[in-house]
Amino acid sequence: MTAKQHVYFVRYGLTKYPLVENEGPYDSPLHPIHGYEHGLAISRKIASMPCPPEVVYSSSLHRSLSTSQMIVHAIGKTKNSILVEDGLVEWLTPSLTVQPDGTRLQIRSVQDRIDMTFDEIDPNYKSVNPIAWDPNNVPDGAPYFFESEEYLIEKRTKVTMKKILEHANGKNICIVSHVPCAQAMALYLEGAPSIEESKIGPWPLGGITMFTREEGSERWNLDMYADCSHMPGEYKNGLKEWSLPSLTK
Repeated sequence: MTAKQHVYFVRYGLTKYPLVENEGPYDSPLHPIHGYEHGLAISRKIASMPCPPEVVYSSSLHRSLSTSQMIVHAIGKTKNSILVEDGLVEWLTPSLTVQPDGTRLQIRSVQDRIDMTFDEIDPNYKSVNPIAWDPNNVPDGAPYFFESEEYLIEKRTKVTMKKILEHANGKNICIVSHVPCAQAMALYLEGAPSIEESKIGPWPLGGITMFTREEGSERWNLDMYADCSHMPGEYKNGLKEWSLPSLTK
């Protein structure tokens, strides 16, 4: 166990198709040029940190996995080094997961992703907070169609974060997810008395957030929020911000 544990939250770079609420597409790959350029910038930044992550947890969606793939290579890991976690999937709300024709986001299995060349995924990792496919049987805090913002913040992300930290057992970790989930988990670690007093706000493409805590402590320190200094060109200024409605400032 390290003397100080580090948790990095990463938002991916530009996607090939912009995600438009109530329109989709909901599982776009990264932009073939700029998205991968952003991913490389993110991965180099993560790898250059004084205490880089030892474990990478990722959403199963394409944009997150591609970014995770670049991060694990940058930190010198390859096969079985990405842990696909259901609890990190996009906020399962209709505006972000249902297309105008009524088609709902189909979340691919781990094996499907491995077959798509993501062979850095650990096939033996079992999600600590699996999706509840039966809306009539939802374990406390499990992701499910369709979640309210309150449920995402107060239940799903708290359970996911607690279980990931237990699984990590003191290791430095990187979490590659989507703004709703990352914001809510950051809010949990920050522990502000109220949302109004929180420092958590809009999160731009490629933004990296870092929390640390001393060994044996339950208190987390927010050392860096949505930093984009590593990003190329105008993205360094923090573009295409998004935020949960309750955290819009």
